[in-house]
Amino acid sequence: MKIFSHSLPEKQHAFLTKRHGMNKADIHYLKLKQFSKISNLTKRSLIYLADSFNCNIEDLIFLDQSHSSKCVTIKSLKKIHDKCYPSVFDGDAIVSKVCGKVLCVITADCAPILLYDGKTEISGAIHSGWRGAFEGIVESTIRGFEEFGSDRSDIKAVLGPTISQEMYEVKDDFLSLFIKDNPKNSEFFNFREKITFDLRKFVLKKMSDLGISFISHVDHCTLLDAENFFSHRRSTIQGEIETKRQISAIKV
Repeated sequence: MKIFSHSLPEKQHAFLTKRHGMNKADIHYLKLKQFSKISNLTKRSLIYLADSFNCNIEDLIFLDQSHSSKCVTIKSLKKIHDKCYPSVFDGDAIVSKVCGKVLCVITADCAPILLYDGKTEISGAIHSGWRGAFEGIVESTIRGFEEFGSDRSDIKAVLGPTISQEMYEVKDDFLSLFIKDNPKNSEFFNFREKITFDLRKFVLKKMSDLGISFISHVDHCTLLDAENFFSHRRSTIQGEIETKRQISAIKV
């Protein structure tokens, strides 16, 4: 199953479900080019992803994510002769204008964001949890587009499957962090029986404030939809450890 948005060209992007997910630990093996240690789930998904975008596995680009504000900008990539290995960079967002490459982020409750500027043909992908959003991953990504000559008013952004506010319970110290930074951040919290945080709204508001006028999102909650999505928080509630992630990708 693939989820698309009408805001972006259908053949150019996709939010994949758990059926074509990957093990989080396999990013480490991809980085070390130890393909033999990668799980069968990830191997099948890499092949599926490459076939879906009509490219080779070597054209896939992943990130070793750490909830940072670091955006990787790629102007060129050397040809990889062994077609078993995607490229892996350290960061939580990526912007590129290298034609034919597919930019990928992995999530299991955090917000995957795919971006595209049709005028300059620049693509981008963001992995944004609360910390990355709070510390400026969206801002870093927009600056990356501008480094390549993009005008932010031409950028289209789509936020993919993410944990919903009703399922994102937080504690007082979390709330205090946001309110201390900006009292207006209270709009992203619900204070009924429990305190809940709207990650989707927080990220969308950031993009809007930055001048991104073409913004949309797909309405799927990763925690509630256990049939289609991995969820770190759902696994934590159930006393388990979630090691798998779904992939979101966009082609340059």
